[in-house]
Amino acid sequence: MSISTICRRFVPALGAFAVGGVLAACGGASQNAGVGVPQADGNAFPGPALRSGVYARFAGPAKPQAGFKASPLTKIERELFVSSGGNDVLALKTGSYKYAGEITSGVDGSDGIWVDNHGNLYVSNFNSSDVTEYAPGGSSPICTYNSGILDPTNVTTDNAGNVYIVDFYVDQNPGYIDKFPQCSNTMSAQYPISSGPQGVAVDRHGDLFVSYYSSGGAFVEFKHGSSQATPLSVKTTLPGGLVLDKNDNLVADDDNSIVVIAPPYTTATPIVTSVSGPFRDSLNRKENLLFSANTGSNTVTVYRYPTGELLDTLGASNGITSPLGVAESPDATF
Repeated sequence: MSISTICRRFVPALGAFAVGGVLAACGGASQNAGVGVPQADGNAFPGPALRSGVYARFAGPAKPQAGFKASPLTKIERELFVSSGGNDVLALKTGSYKYAGEITSGVDGSDGIWVDNHGNLYVSNFNSSDVTEYAPGGSSPICTYNSGILDPTNVTTDNAGNVYIVDFYVDQNPGYIDKFPQCSNTMSAQYPISSGPQGVAVDRHGDLFVSYYSSGGAFVEFKHGSSQATPLSVKTTLPGGLVLDKNDNLVADDDNSIVVIAPPYTTATPIVTSVSGPFRDSLNRKENLLFSANTGSNTVTVYRYPTGELLDTLGASNGITSPLGVAESPDATF
Protein backbone atom coordinates (compact mmCIF):
# COMPACT_ATOMS: atom_id res chain seq x y z
CA MET A 1 0.00 0.00 0.00
CA SER A 2 1.31 3.44 -0.89
CA ILE A 3 2.34 6.14 1.59
CA SER A 4 -0.35 8.40 0.19
CA THR A 5 -3.06 5.84 0.92
CA ILE A 6 -1.75 5.37 4.46
CA CYS A 7 -1.76 9.13 5.05
CA ARG A 8 -5.27 9.54 3.64
CA ARG A 9 -6.79 6.66 5.56
CA PHE A 10 -4.76 5.29 8.48
CA VAL A 11 -3.39 8.60 9.81
CA PRO A 12 -6.79 10.33 10.03
CA ALA A 13 -8.26 7.29 11.71
CA LEU A 14 -5.43 7.15 14.25
CA GLY A 15 -5.70 10.88 14.91
CA ALA A 16 -3.56 11.99 17.87
CA PHE A 17 -2.16 8.45 18.20
CA ALA A 18 -0.42 8.61 14.79
CA VAL A 19 3.19 9.26 15.75
CA GLY A 20 6.76 8.44 14.82
CA GLY A 21 7.30 6.77 11.49
CA VAL A 22 3.73 7.30 10.32
CA LEU A 23 3.94 11.05 10.81
CA ALA A 24 7.41 11.24 9.31
CA ALA A 25 6.29 9.36 6.21
CA CYS A 26 3.35 11.69 5.81
CA GLY A 27 5.42 14.84 6.07
CA GLY A 28 5.90 15.62 9.75
CA ALA A 29 3.66 17.17 12.37
CA SER A 30 -0.03 17.63 11.85
CA GLN A 31 -1.61 20.72 10.40
CA ASN A 32 -3.47 22.96 12.79
CA ALA A 33 -5.94 24.51 10.39
CA GLY A 34 -9.36 24.93 11.85
CA VAL A 35 -8.47 25.09 15.54
CA GLY A 36 -11.27 26.83 17.36
CA VAL A 37 -13.47 27.02 14.27
CA PRO A 38 -17.07 26.76 15.45
CA GLN A 39 -19.32 23.91 14.47
CA ALA A 40 -22.85 24.56 13.28
CA ASP A 41 -24.02 24.26 16.89
CA GLY A 42 -21.48 26.85 18.08
CA ASN A 43 -19.05 24.43 19.75
CA ALA A 44 -15.36 24.91 19.02
CA PHE A 45 -13.08 22.07 17.99
CA PRO A 46 -10.06 21.77 20.30
CA GLY A 47 -6.50 20.97 19.36
CA PRO A 48 -4.67 20.08 16.15
CA ALA A 49 -5.85 17.30 13.88
CA LEU A 50 -4.28 15.15 11.23
CA ARG A 51 -6.79 15.83 8.50
CA SER A 52 -7.50 13.66 5.51
CA GLY A 53 -5.59 15.85 3.08
CA VAL A 54 -2.38 15.97 5.12
CA TYR A 55 -0.10 14.35 2.56
CA ALA A 56 -1.39 16.59 -0.24
CA ARG A 57 -0.79 19.68 1.90
CA PHE A 58 2.82 18.82 2.56
CA ALA A 59 3.44 17.76 -1.01
CA GLY A 60 2.02 21.02 -2.37
CA PRO A 61 -0.32 21.46 -5.32
CA ALA A 62 -0.03 18.90 -8.07
CA LYS A 63 1.50 20.06 -11.36
CA PRO A 64 0.66 18.84 -14.85
CA GLN A 65 3.17 16.50 -16.47
CA ALA A 66 5.83 17.96 -18.74
CA GLY A 67 4.38 18.70 -22.12
CA PHE A 68 1.01 19.80 -20.75
CA LYS A 69 0.22 23.48 -20.81
CA ALA A 70 -2.45 24.24 -18.23
CA SER A 71 -5.41 25.96 -19.80
CA PRO A 72 -8.83 27.03 -18.55
CA LEU A 73 -11.73 24.75 -19.29
CA THR A 74 -13.47 25.54 -22.54
CA LYS A 75 -17.24 25.26 -22.69
CA ILE A 76 -17.55 21.50 -23.01
CA GLU A 77 -20.45 20.24 -20.96
CA ARG A 78 -19.64 16.53 -20.80
CA GLU A 79 -16.31 15.67 -19.24
CA LEU A 80 -14.65 13.29 -16.87
CA PHE A 81 -13.36 15.41 -13.98
CA VAL A 82 -10.35 14.49 -11.82
CA SER A 83 -9.27 16.33 -8.65
CA SER A 84 -5.63 16.52 -7.63
CA GLY A 85 -5.40 17.67 -4.02
CA GLY A 86 -3.99 20.94 -5.35
CA ASN A 87 -5.52 24.06 -6.86
CA ASP A 88 -7.11 22.53 -9.93
CA VAL A 89 -9.68 20.07 -11.23
CA LEU A 90 -8.71 18.43 -14.49
CA ALA A 91 -11.28 17.93 -17.27
CA LEU A 92 -10.91 15.08 -19.76
CA LYS A 93 -13.08 14.74 -22.87
CA THR A 94 -15.69 12.03 -22.42
CA GLY A 95 -14.81 8.87 -24.32
CA SER A 96 -11.36 9.86 -25.59
CA TYR A 97 -10.18 11.05 -22.14
CA LYS A 98 -7.99 13.65 -23.79
CA TYR A 99 -7.00 16.73 -21.81
CA ALA A 100 -9.73 19.41 -22.16
CA GLY A 101 -8.58 22.03 -19.64
CA GLU A 102 -8.68 22.80 -15.92
CA ILE A 103 -10.87 24.55 -13.40
CA THR A 104 -8.79 26.63 -11.00
CA SER A 105 -11.07 29.44 -9.79
CA GLY A 106 -12.24 28.68 -6.26
CA VAL A 107 -10.23 25.44 -6.08
CA ASP A 108 -7.88 25.05 -3.10
CA GLY A 109 -7.07 21.51 -2.01
CA SER A 110 -9.47 19.63 -4.27
CA ASP A 111 -10.62 16.28 -2.90
CA GLY A 112 -13.92 14.47 -3.51
CA ILE A 113 -15.97 15.76 -6.46
CA TRP A 114 -19.45 15.13 -7.86
CA VAL A 115 -21.63 16.02 -10.86
CA ASP A 116 -25.40 16.24 -10.29
CA ASN A 117 -28.22 15.39 -12.70
CA HIS A 118 -28.18 18.94 -14.09
CA GLY A 119 -24.47 18.73 -14.92
CA ASN A 120 -23.32 20.99 -12.07
CA LEU A 121 -19.88 20.13 -10.72
CA TYR A 122 -19.17 20.21 -6.95
CA VAL A 123 -15.61 20.36 -5.57
CA SER A 124 -14.71 19.83 -1.92
CA ASN A 125 -11.71 21.98 -0.97
CA PHE A 126 -9.95 20.93 2.23
CA ASN A 127 -7.55 23.90 2.30
CA SER A 128 -10.21 26.60 2.04
CA SER A 129 -12.80 24.62 4.03
CA ASP A 130 -15.55 24.99 1.47
CA VAL A 131 -17.35 23.32 -1.42
CA THR A 132 -17.60 25.19 -4.71
CA GLU A 133 -20.24 24.56 -7.38
CA TYR A 134 -19.83 25.15 -11.12
CA ALA A 135 -22.47 25.28 -13.86
CA PRO A 136 -22.06 22.95 -16.86
CA GLY A 137 -19.13 24.18 -18.92
CA GLY A 138 -18.35 26.90 -16.37
CA SER A 139 -14.99 27.59 -14.75
CA SER A 140 -16.01 30.02 -11.96
CA PRO A 141 -18.10 29.10 -8.91
CA ILE A 142 -21.81 29.85 -9.02
CA CYS A 143 -22.29 28.85 -5.36
CA THR A 144 -20.01 28.32 -2.36
CA TYR A 145 -20.87 26.29 0.74
CA ASN A 146 -18.77 26.98 3.85
CA SER A 147 -21.03 27.84 6.80
CA GLY A 148 -20.07 25.68 9.79
CA ILE A 149 -17.75 23.47 7.73
CA LEU A 150 -14.30 22.57 9.02
CA ASP A 151 -12.79 19.89 6.78
CA PRO A 152 -14.78 19.11 3.61
CA THR A 153 -13.40 16.05 1.82
CA ASN A 154 -16.28 14.66 -0.23
CA VAL A 155 -19.66 15.73 -1.60
CA THR A 156 -22.85 14.45 -3.25
CA THR A 157 -26.41 15.59 -3.97
CA ASP A 158 -29.88 14.07 -3.82
CA ASN A 159 -32.58 14.20 -6.52
CA ALA A 160 -34.01 17.40 -4.98
CA GLY A 161 -30.66 19.19 -5.37
CA ASN A 162 -29.70 19.18 -1.68
CA VAL A 163 -25.94 19.10 -1.14
CA TYR A 164 -24.34 16.66 1.32
CA ILE A 165 -20.77 17.39 2.42
CA VAL A 166 -18.40 15.07 4.27
CA ASP A 167 -16.84 17.01 7.17
CA PHE A 168 -13.96 14.74 8.05
CA TYR A 169 -12.66 16.14 11.38
CA VAL A 170 -11.75 13.19 13.68
CA ASP A 171 -9.41 14.35 16.48
CA GLN A 172 -11.42 13.10 19.48
CA ASN A 173 -14.56 14.46 17.85
CA PRO A 174 -17.09 12.90 15.50
CA GLY A 175 -17.13 13.77 11.86
CA TYR A 176 -20.31 14.95 10.15
CA ILE A 177 -22.31 14.94 6.99
CA ASP A 178 -23.53 18.52 6.48
CA LYS A 179 -26.66 19.13 4.39
CA PHE A 180 -27.32 22.37 2.49
CA PRO A 181 -30.22 23.35 0.21
CA GLN A 182 -29.18 24.02 -3.36
CA CYS A 183 -27.11 27.24 -3.60
CA SER A 184 -27.86 28.15 0.03
CA ASN A 185 -25.07 28.67 2.55
CA THR A 186 -27.34 27.86 5.49
CA MET A 187 -26.89 24.34 6.81
CA SER A 188 -30.25 22.58 7.03
CA ALA A 189 -29.20 19.36 8.79
CA GLN A 190 -26.15 17.69 10.26
CA TYR A 191 -25.54 13.95 10.63
CA PRO A 192 -22.92 12.84 13.20
CA ILE A 193 -20.48 10.06 12.24
CA SER A 194 -18.47 8.51 15.08
CA SER A 195 -15.11 8.86 13.27
CA GLY A 196 -13.51 9.46 9.91
CA PRO A 197 -16.37 9.70 7.35
CA GLN A 198 -15.11 9.04 3.82
CA GLY A 199 -17.90 8.19 1.36
CA VAL A 200 -21.43 9.56 1.06
CA ALA A 201 -24.34 8.61 -1.20
CA VAL A 202 -28.10 9.29 -1.27
CA ASP A 203 -30.67 6.96 -2.84
CA ARG A 204 -33.91 7.82 -4.65
CA HIS A 205 -35.84 7.65 -1.37
CA GLY A 206 -33.62 10.23 0.30
CA ASP A 207 -31.86 7.66 2.49
CA LEU A 208 -28.28 8.67 3.27
CA PHE A 209 -25.38 6.17 3.32
CA VAL A 210 -21.96 6.88 4.80
CA SER A 211 -18.71 4.90 4.91
CA TYR A 212 -16.28 5.64 7.73
CA TYR A 213 -13.33 4.20 9.63
CA SER A 214 -13.98 2.22 12.82
CA SER A 215 -11.36 -0.51 13.27
CA GLY A 216 -11.86 -1.09 9.57
CA GLY A 217 -14.46 0.05 7.08
CA ALA A 218 -17.92 0.54 8.54
CA PHE A 219 -21.21 1.84 7.12
CA VAL A 220 -24.33 3.54 8.44
CA GLU A 221 -27.65 4.56 6.92
CA PHE A 222 -29.80 7.54 7.84
CA LYS A 223 -33.38 6.95 6.79
CA HIS A 224 -35.01 9.88 5.02
CA GLY A 225 -35.84 12.61 7.53
CA SER A 226 -33.94 10.95 10.40
CA SER A 227 -30.71 12.09 12.04
CA GLN A 228 -30.37 8.73 13.83
CA ALA A 229 -27.78 6.43 12.26
CA THR A 230 -28.67 2.80 11.58
CA PRO A 231 -25.45 0.71 11.51
CA LEU A 232 -25.11 -1.69 8.59
CA SER A 233 -23.62 -5.08 9.35
CA VAL A 234 -21.23 -5.14 6.38
CA LYS A 235 -17.53 -4.52 7.09
CA THR A 236 -14.58 -3.75 4.82
CA THR A 237 -10.90 -2.98 5.42
CA LEU A 238 -10.31 0.68 4.48
CA PRO A 239 -13.25 2.89 3.54
CA GLY A 240 -13.01 5.17 0.54
CA GLY A 241 -15.47 6.52 -2.01
CA LEU A 242 -19.09 5.42 -2.11
CA VAL A 243 -21.72 5.56 -4.86
CA LEU A 244 -25.09 3.93 -5.49
CA ASP A 245 -26.47 2.25 -8.60
CA LYS A 246 -30.12 2.11 -9.73
CA ASN A 247 -30.63 -1.18 -7.89
CA ASP A 248 -29.60 0.43 -4.59
CA ASN A 249 -26.28 -1.44 -4.56
CA LEU A 250 -23.48 0.41 -2.81
CA VAL A 251 -20.22 0.55 -4.79
CA ALA A 252 -17.31 1.22 -2.45
CA ASP A 253 -13.55 1.68 -2.73
CA ASP A 254 -11.68 -0.51 -0.27
CA ASP A 255 -8.11 -1.64 0.40
CA ASN A 256 -6.80 -2.54 -3.09
CA SER A 257 -10.27 -3.54 -4.28
CA ILE A 258 -13.65 -2.18 -5.28
CA VAL A 259 -16.64 -3.92 -3.76
CA VAL A 260 -20.38 -4.06 -4.36
CA ILE A 261 -22.65 -4.20 -1.32
CA ALA A 262 -26.19 -5.29 -2.21
CA PRO A 263 -29.24 -4.77 0.02
CA PRO A 264 -29.67 -5.62 2.88
CA TYR A 265 -26.00 -4.52 3.07
CA THR A 266 -24.52 -7.50 4.88
CA THR A 267 -21.83 -8.66 2.44
CA ALA A 268 -19.16 -6.90 0.36
CA THR A 269 -18.43 -8.66 -2.95
CA PRO A 270 -15.23 -7.61 -4.76
CA ILE A 271 -15.66 -6.86 -8.47
CA VAL A 272 -12.16 -5.38 -8.89
CA THR A 273 -9.05 -6.62 -7.09
CA SER A 274 -5.32 -5.81 -7.07
CA VAL A 275 -5.83 -2.09 -7.73
CA SER A 276 -3.34 0.20 -6.00
CA GLY A 277 -4.98 2.50 -3.46
CA PRO A 278 -8.50 3.03 -4.86
CA PHE A 279 -9.84 6.11 -3.10
CA ARG A 280 -12.86 7.70 -4.85
CA ASP A 281 -15.19 6.23 -7.44
CA SER A 282 -17.87 7.28 -9.90
CA LEU A 283 -20.52 5.61 -12.05
CA ASN A 284 -21.62 7.15 -15.32
CA ARG A 285 -25.31 7.90 -15.92
CA LYS A 286 -25.85 4.71 -17.95
CA GLU A 287 -24.16 2.72 -15.17
CA ASN A 288 -22.07 0.76 -17.62
CA LEU A 289 -18.77 2.45 -16.68
CA LEU A 290 -17.09 2.65 -13.28
CA PHE A 291 -14.20 5.05 -12.64
CA SER A 292 -11.73 4.84 -9.75
CA ALA A 293 -9.14 7.43 -8.66
CA ASN A 294 -6.18 5.45 -7.35
CA THR A 295 -3.76 7.18 -4.99
CA GLY A 296 -1.31 4.27 -5.00
CA SER A 297 -0.63 4.29 -8.75
CA ASN A 298 -1.59 7.91 -9.57
CA THR A 299 -4.04 6.65 -12.16
CA VAL A 300 -7.73 6.68 -12.92
CA THR A 301 -8.95 3.26 -14.01
CA VAL A 302 -12.04 2.67 -16.13
CA TYR A 303 -14.03 -0.55 -15.71
CA ARG A 304 -17.07 -2.09 -17.28
CA TYR A 305 -19.85 -2.13 -14.71
CA PRO A 306 -20.93 -4.38 -13.10
CA THR A 307 -18.45 -7.00 -14.36
CA GLY A 308 -15.32 -5.09 -13.27
CA GLU A 309 -13.54 -5.68 -16.60
CA LEU A 310 -10.65 -3.21 -16.99
CA LEU A 311 -11.20 -1.02 -20.06
CA ASP A 312 -8.62 1.76 -19.71
CA THR A 313 -5.96 3.19 -17.42
CA LEU A 314 -5.52 6.96 -17.43
CA GLY A 315 -2.36 8.57 -16.14
CA ALA A 316 0.44 10.96 -16.99
CA SER A 317 -0.31 10.91 -20.73
CA ASN A 318 -3.80 12.24 -19.90
CA GLY A 319 -2.40 14.98 -17.63
CA ILE A 320 -3.20 13.11 -14.40
CA THR A 321 -0.63 13.45 -11.60
CA SER A 322 -2.06 12.71 -8.14
CA PRO A 323 -5.77 11.90 -8.43
CA LEU A 324 -7.90 12.10 -5.29
CA GLY A 325 -11.39 12.31 -6.76
CA VAL A 326 -13.20 11.45 -9.98
CA ALA A 327 -16.63 12.38 -11.35
CA GLU A 328 -18.33 11.55 -14.62
CA SER A 329 -20.62 14.18 -16.12
CA PRO A 330 -23.24 13.46 -14.97
CA ASP A 331 -22.71 10.85 -12.28
CA ALA A 332 -25.31 8.15 -11.72
CA THR A 333 -28.01 10.15 -9.94
CA PHE A 334 -31.65 9.51 -9.11
